[in-house]
Amino acid sequence: MNRKKAGSEPKALALVEQAVHLLRHNSGHALAEYYLGSLPFVLALLYFWSDMSRDPMAAWFCGPSSAGVALAFIWMKLWQARFCRHLRCRIQDEAPELWSFKRMFSTSVRQSFLHAFGILALPVAALVVFPFGWVYAFFQNLSVLDDPQTQAVIPLARVAKQQAVLWPGQNHLILTIMSFFGLFVFLNLALGILAMPYLLKWLFGIETVFTLSGMRLLNTTFLAVLWGLTYLCTDPIIKTVYVLRCFYGRSRLTGDDIRSALRPFLQAGISVLLVSVCLICSPAWVAAQETGETISRSAVTDNQDFTIRLDDTIASVLQERRFAWRLPRRPDLEPEAEPGWIAGTIQWIADGIRSLARPVGRWIEAFIDWLKEKMPDSRFSRLDDGRDYRGLIRWIFYALGFGLALLLVYWLVRWLIRNRATAQIETGPEESGRIDLADESITAQDLPLDQWVAMARDMLIRNDFRRALRALSLSVLAELADRQRVTIARYKSNLDYAHELSRRAHAEPELLDAFQWCVRVFEHAWYGMHPVSRLQVEDFMNQQQRIADLVQRTA
Repeated sequence: MNRKKAGSEPKALALVEQAVHLLRHNSGHALAEYYLGSLPFVLALLYFWSDMSRDPMAAWFCGPSSAGVALAFIWMKLWQARFCRHLRCRIQDEAPELWSFKRMFSTSVRQSFLHAFGILALPVAALVVFPFGWVYAFFQNLSVLDDPQTQAVIPLARVAKQQAVLWPGQNHLILTIMSFFGLFVFLNLALGILAMPYLLKWLFGIETVFTLSGMRLLNTTFLAVLWGLTYLCTDPIIKTVYVLRCFYGRSRLTGDDIRSALRPFLQAGISVLLVSVCLICSPAWVAAQETGETISRSAVTDNQDFTIRLDDTIASVLQERRFAWRLPRRPDLEPEAEPGWIAGTIQWIADGIRSLARPVGRWIEAFIDWLKEKMPDSRFSRLDDGRDYRGLIRWIFYALGFGLALLLVYWLVRWLIRNRATAQIETGPEESGRIDLADESITAQDLPLDQWVAMARDMLIRNDFRRALRALSLSVLAELADRQRVTIARYKSNLDYAHELSRRAHAEPELLDAFQWCVRVFEHAWYGMHPVSRLQVEDFMNQQQRIADLVQRTA
């Protein structure tokens, strides 16, 4: 890792480069911890977004779903704190400590309590613009500085504030660099996702909804997915930058950066010192043994063997990579071929899984020990002799069965509620006698053309002008579908039908103008919730008749 000059302010671009270097080398375990916490939250948030925006029963599941997203948020902040702590140990060349259940619980409480204010503080700071850099750095530092010495919320907030106001110019330049980087990542992901359906169509002939109507992708769910992917790609780098920033900021008082920079040299110096002592002391010891009058031939042989082994050890130590600067340059030696990127990626994933499995095993052992301490008289106490695990296995299966039963009951209740609501919608009062015009799921194919017109006249007699306008709009689509000008589909919008009609009837400008007028009047009244008069319905009926005449004339 590149080291900066001790005591000086690190440059923003150099800090970002150092963060990328730190993540690329020996950080597989840390990244596994980060994505173990962040992926569930992003997936839960995207599911919540999609469910609340499209599910007609969203109001009944909003509370439990919000609670699930909140729990996923707490889970993410815990593992992000572990990720930052792992990187701090890596920078200081220390072994990451084992997290106990008590520490994980206290960290979750601190992180969830403090970061809950960030949901309100960050948007307000973004509107004010100027304090956003300090506020953003403060909430990033909360995850970075949560270490074993932090036992309360107020000391953590105080030290996070001290590091947030440090080097403001560098902080804002880092935010500018990462903002441009996040924008490029967002655009690359957007172009890739938009091009994927067309690549499938061109390469494999797979027709999808998105190739039939490309505008279907441009919705809020698509933007939410892009935000989630961009967050997962850029946030580890941002948090690594603030880990380094806090490390250098606190090193002004502790000198950790100097100790970290000198540690490799101290290790090399100790190794050279040991080798020198061995080189100096071994000849003297051999000479003293040889001057003895009672020395035997076997002792001399042992001394010679020891000298040979010592020389071999010194030669092998000096051939290590950290002492390569002492060796002469050999142009005839070619470096070993590095593995390809596929093999390197597989090895990186395997190392991450292996490093993650070790602490999981230790957590399970710690949990079993805790159970034995809390329940000394139960069957868990028989685990001490290493022979009977049936009690533990039985309790585990009981817990799994209870969880599965709760999950089954939850899905059963949700299914019953959804069916009951659907039955209420289907059996509700329908003014038309056959179909509910207020139902957004109906299409022009549900009834023939003459029945749509008859329904519109019936609604007009009843002075229900809004439903009459809806029936007339569906009759227009039915007329165009009968004449093969458009193809009715449940997923299509009025804009999709207008685009399709412009392709198939581009030589009929009067028909296009009439249809666009109908679409504009209907959406203004139906979706804009504006009042509808009898005169508007009669004008719409005249336009419907005009469209029918134009279509029949060109048929």
